Amino acid sequence: MTVSALNPMRFFPYTPRPHQERAVELAASVFANGGVGLLSADCGVGKTIAVLSGYLAARWDNEQSRLFIVTRTHSQTRVFESELGVLRETSPDLTATTLVSRARMCPLRGQIDSMSNTGFMHACSQMIRTGQCTYFWNMYKRSNGRPTIRESAEEILSSILNRGVVTRETAERATNEDDMCPYEVLKWSARRSRVIIGPYSYLFKNRVRAATLGFLDVDLHDLDIIVDEAHNLPSHVLDSETARLSGPDLIWLRQNRESIVATVGLSWMADAIDFLWESMMLALDRMGRSSERALDKWEIAPRFVTAAQLEQALAVSRPDPSDPDAVSAAETPVDRLVDFLFAALRATDSDDWHITLRTRPAFRDESDVMRSEITIRPFNAAALASPVLRGARSALLMSGTLRPTEHYARLLGVVGAATIELASPYPRGTRLILIDRVFSTKYDERTPTLWRMIAERVSTALRAVPANKSALVAFPSYAVMREVLSYGIDCGFRERLVESPNSRLETLVEAIQTGPQAIFCVYGGKFSEGVDLVEAGSSLIDLIVGVGVPFVPPTDYQVAFQAWLDRKFGRGSGYYFASTIPSLRKVTQLIGRLRRSPSDWGVVVLIDRRFLKHLHVLGDDIASDMWPFSTAEEMRDAIQQFLEMKGAGVL
Repeated sequence: MTVSALNPMRFFPYTPRPHQERAVELAASVFANGGVGLLSADCGVGKTIAVLSGYLAARWDNEQSRLFIVTRTHSQTRVFESELGVLRETSPDLTATTLVSRARMCPLRGQIDSMSNTGFMHACSQMIRTGQCTYFWNMYKRSNGRPTIRESAEEILSSILNRGVVTRETAERATNEDDMCPYEVLKWSARRSRVIIGPYSYLFKNRVRAATLGFLDVDLHDLDIIVDEAHNLPSHVLDSETARLSGPDLIWLRQNRESIVATVGLSWMADAIDFLWESMMLALDRMGRSSERALDKWEIAPRFVTAAQLEQALAVSRPDPSDPDAVSAAETPVDRLVDFLFAALRATDSDDWHITLRTRPAFRDESDVMRSEITIRPFNAAALASPVLRGARSALLMSGTLRPTEHYARLLGVVGAATIELASPYPRGTRLILIDRVFSTKYDERTPTLWRMIAERVSTALRAVPANKSALVAFPSYAVMREVLSYGIDCGFRERLVESPNSRLETLVEAIQTGPQAIFCVYGGKFSEGVDLVEAGSSLIDLIVGVGVPFVPPTDYQVAFQAWLDRKFGRGSGYYFASTIPSLRKVTQLIGRLRRSPSDWGVVVLIDRRFLKHLHVLGDDIASDMWPFSTAEEMRDAIQQFLEMKGAGVL
């Protein structure tokens, strides 16, 4: 079906912004015709309502259609819930549910003595089987030996589905009076909804996906998918299938192997534990002074363990293999052992996996084994993501930083997908991006003089931009941040707030509400990406300073990953795909925080000459606002000229 034939703007509820119609048209085309689409649209385009409207234009008349939206964060989920609520005003039959884990919703969570979610799931399952969970049995009755939903629960489901988007809060309020299980209500609501919102893992973690589709009673090939913040998908699928087993895990498993075998009834697990223990000891003996060593796949994959045995181990170690939360939980040594053996078995079938033994620095008199960990991590994101994206009826991947789209299409195994890259709709001239063409934080150029000069540039920027709003100053690492801050920074009438590895987002939120802050943080950290710094639709930031390029450290895995990408995509592809693009994406995301509405304006200062080599990755929109500088005085003068033009109404 052509886009014009289905009127893609049929459900769009607002006056379109610049470029927004093109986003709606792409979504409508992908969902109408099937296949995969990639949408890279800068902040301000209005991606969420565009793709939802496109979906409804293409699929509304098919009452059997189901849309699954995967998100990474709570704030992203809230945006979808809000826009779905707007769409329901003109399409009240649109039903939608956000999935939340059982552990987060259980009214008895505080009463079940458990140190992990796995333990909670076991306790929950036991209470249901023995009839102790009144919340569950207030919702169900036994019929022919099986739980059947009660009429009172049916009434609750009908009521909440008709009232709006069903969220955790909706389910908890609706079940409070009748003391029913809010998770079960949410699960049934999802089964009856046209639109379901859930975390990435529900579709992109191998065994979790089967459980998710099972309880939703839907086949993957009948499902339409939206992937939000899709620039994270390659790393997510690699992370989700990574398995780790530590020395302390193996010590505990060896000490308790007899009771483990007695509990699960699988004698081969004791042999697998002994095999892995011996492998770790031999590998540690060969490490010498090194803290990291690559292992052969057969060093960690016991040949006597089969896929059928592992499925049996999963069934007995997890309380309910049909529940996505139960399948995804891996919080005990036994859970991690089973996941590790699954990954080891998969690693024996291809060369797309990397196995390393790493030891962290010793604390006091720790033994080598106590500070050791074996990691099995895949290389091939396409092999993990493509079966889902191409196996679904259609899939639309969206992000503000999904460029170059052809890079992500190759990396995710969807070459030939429909793609579009849309620039920011915000007025030209409302942003000045200054790039230092002298200094670099390259390792071989790091000296006390460099840190002092960078501190001077940061102070100059903070003094030059009036403290009307807060400023973000990002560094590639905490170590670099400490070096620069040691020379003293003039925050320009802003309060100073420094991120640490243990910082809480609440600290940032509370501080920024008291007045302008100079926020010192790391690229990709909690303070730079963890919370949307917006009030009444406008950004709370008017100055961003990026110190250095946050290139990925050259770990053993990173080096091997780059070599694998070189073999797959051609010489030179490895560093570009594995380091350059992910690193610069963190910078473009940081820059995107400057403007969240057409009235926002501000200054960005990037202190590293290497940014000038990668303008094509940063994008034309950023390059068009860019001005290089050589001295702190030149930077200050450019900022003052920009502010004067703004004050004169030129901008």
